[in-house]
Amino acid sequence: MKTNEKSVWQLRVFPLFTLLGWILIAVSFLIGLFVLAPTASSYLGGNAKVVRDAAEAGSLLLGQLGTLSAIPRWLTPLTFLGVASFMVGIALEFSSIPALLKNRGQVLSACFPYLVRK
Repeated sequence: MKTNEKSVWQLRVFPLFTLLGWILIAVSFLIGLFVLAPTASSYLGGNAKVVRDAAEAGSLLLGQLGTLSAIPRWLTPLTFLGVASFMVGIALEFSSIPALLKNRGQVLSACFPYLVRK
């Protein structure tokens, strides 16, 4: 496939960015689902507010509270990085369209050789 060098690197790189974005978003979702949801359920569901407020230093309740306050602080930027990576991948894919249309005969013959009449 003979195309512009600019479009060649974009076509090679965009799947990596798109896939990286999907992976980061999925990891963020799974951490929220399997770590934050059970921790919040056991912290808030099984204990009254009086018990949570009277928890002593080093107790399991304060450990759960620490988990509930710390994980979203790094999970939010990870999710944002996933969305940004996905959008960069889509932008690279769309920015390669003009170069592909300019050389569409060469690209079509390379991709679909059975359509080219000889």
